Formats: sequence, structure tokens, C-alpha cells
Amino acid sequence: MFRLLLALAVTVALGLASRLCPAGWYLWDKVLGEILYAVAAYLALAMLLVRKRPLFIATMAFACCLAVEFFKLTGIPAEYHHMFLVRWFLGMTFSPINIGYYFLGVTLIAFADFASRGSKRAEKTGENREVIHGQSTRNATG
Repeated sequence: MFRLLLALAVTVALGLASRLCPAGWYLWDKVLGEILYAVAAYLALAMLLVRKRPLFIATMAFACCLAVEFFKLTGIPAEYHHMFLVRWFLGMTFSPINIGYYFLGVTLIAFADFASRGSKRAEKTGENREVIHGQSTRNATG
């Protein structure tokens, strides 16, 4: 859980930096923020859905991002653009390209989550073997 919280904090900080400190580079100023929005959605859901697989979490995160993006078509977020939370968390106008950025962000973080879970699973399997056999693998081989 701590790794997810730390990853979320870094993601939010980097996303805010890309918005508050524009560099005149499209990838930094626009694209990174959209990708990190999806990454943050994934990480927040991963903290709530601890026992779910990365594919399920990724699907849910992408669905949430799609819901927010399509909600913009109602015009409600644009009507309330003066409110900080609406402007920063929902955005104001629909952009179909953002859907691609969201997919990329969710895919990248899901692969990273899967890979990190795989290494943890291997560590736990090794620990379980030591407990089952009653001895360390180092003692058994040496």
C-alpha cells in the first residue's frame, strides 16, 4: 500500500509541475499531464481494489477517465470552469486525443504494477518455501 501511495504522490507532484511550470515543450506542457491523470486514476483505484488484478484495475481506471472525458460534452464542466476543483480535476473541454493519452497512461502503469507484483510474488514464494522446509535455502545448499 505504501508503494502505491508514494507512486501517487510522485505522480501528482509531477503532473502539477507539468501544468504549473510550462516549458514550451508540448510533451511536457500537455501530454505528460494527461498521461499522469490516467496513472493517478489507476493508482487511486489500486489502493481501493488491493486484491484485484492489474488488468481489472486498468479497465476500471480507463473507464473512469472515459467517463470524465465524455462528461465534458455535457458542457457542465465548462459552465463551472471558475471553480478550482472542476478546472483541475475534470477539465473543461472534450478532446478525443486525450482518450489515447489515458489509454497509454493506464497501460504503462498496469504493466509496471504487474511487474512489481510479480517480483513480490516470487519473494513470497521463496519465503514460503523456507518456512515449509523449516530451513533456509542457503543452509540446504551449503
